[in-house]
Amino acid sequence: MLSTTRKSAMTLAALAALGLGGSAIAGAADKASSSSSPSATRPARPDREALSSAVAAKVKAAALEKVPGATVERTEAGGPYGAPYHAHITTSSGARRVVLVNASFEATAVQAERARGGRGGPGGHRGGAGETALTGDTKAKVEAAVRAKYSGATIVRTETNNDSAAPYEAHIETSAGKELEVLVSKDFDVVDAREHPGRP
Repeated sequence: MLSTTRKSAMTLAALAALGLGGSAIAGAADKASSSSSPSATRPARPDREALSSAVAAKVKAAALEKVPGATVERTEAGGPYGAPYHAHITTSSGARRVVLVNASFEATAVQAERARGGRGGPGGHRGGAGETALTGDTKAKVEAAVRAKYSGATIVRTETNNDSAAPYEAHIETSAGKELEVLVSKDFDVVDAREHPGRP
C-alpha cells in the first residue's frame, strides 16, 4: 500500500514538472515571436508622396524653364517655404540644385541642394525667423535691381530680410562663381552684399 502511494506521488510530481516545462517553453516561444513581430520593430520612415505622371511632367517642365539645359533627377511633393512641389536638378555646369514650384506650376526659386538631414530639408533653407519668399511685383523689382548690379548672375532665391534696414534680400551666384547675399532697399536699390565664405 505504501509502495503504491509513493508511486502515485512520484507520478504526480513528474506530471507537474512536465507541465511547468511546457509552460516555460511556450513562454519562450511567445517572447521570441513577439520580438520578431512587425509591431515590435521600428516603423520605417514614410516615403515622400509620389507625384502622378501628369503632375511630375508639369513640375519638370517648370524646372527646365527656370534652369534651361539642366537635367531633372527627380520631382517630389512639398518643399521649403511651403512650396507644394520641388525638383532636384543637375545644371549644365554640374551643380546640384533644388527648384521650388508653386501650385500653378511656376518655378519660384532655385536653391543649392543640401545633404539629407541638413538644415531646412530640401534645398537646405527655409529662411530666417519671419523671412518669407518674395512673390509678384516685389519679387520682380528686387530681381531687376540685382540683375542691374550683377550682370549675368544667377538668382537662387529672393526673400524678406529681418536683420538690417534693407527689407529685401536676394541670394545669388555671380558669373565668377561667388555666392552673395544682396540686400535691397524699400526703393529697390542694392545697398549691400555679403559673401558666403567657404561655400562651393
